[in-house]
Amino acid sequence: MSIQSADLEPCTGCGGLFLHLDGPTHRYMESSASCWATFGAMNDPSRSIEYVPFSALTVDAYAAQHPGQPSHQTVNSVAIHLMVLFGVLERGYEPEQALWLRTRPGRLGKTLKHDRFHWLTPPSFTSRLTLADVVAGRTPRERSPMIQAWTEDVWAAWAAPHSVQVEAWFERYILSERL
Repeated sequence: MSIQSADLEPCTGCGGLFLHLDGPTHRYMESSASCWATFGAMNDPSRSIEYVPFSALTVDAYAAQHPGQPSHQTVNSVAIHLMVLFGVLERGYEPEQALWLRTRPGRLGKTLKHDRFHWLTPPSFTSRLTLADVVAGRTPRERSPMIQAWTEDVWAAWAAPHSVQVEAWFERYILSERL
């Protein structure tokens, strides 16, 4: 069965082209149902997949590329995922440290969590790599370099307008012992 371009729809978040699918989407990340389903299938823990170093960052790349609309949840989500990408791609943390980086800003619980970050205007993702490019690889070995390239490309899109702010948050909420 060949796929016709008429069968494809662009994701409202990243712009990637996916086969049309009716179904659920994330409650605050903005995406098409088909992009969200593809992301879920790629990260299904019951699937036996070959580990690739940057696979730990797929959630960060996806969340940053599907920021949604301004709200407390989206502001916090985007800020945290961007700090993870910054930590790995700019500060040399290992991808395996992504979970530690992701949870570090919340170590004092929910106290003032909605006052820590502010909305960053998302960049354009036109002509950027998307999840659709990653899943075009048929095997984990084919997808591995695409996962890394996608992660780097998502960060590059955000870094151009917002790297100074993300670095300041990283210093304050990940590296600092004083909140």
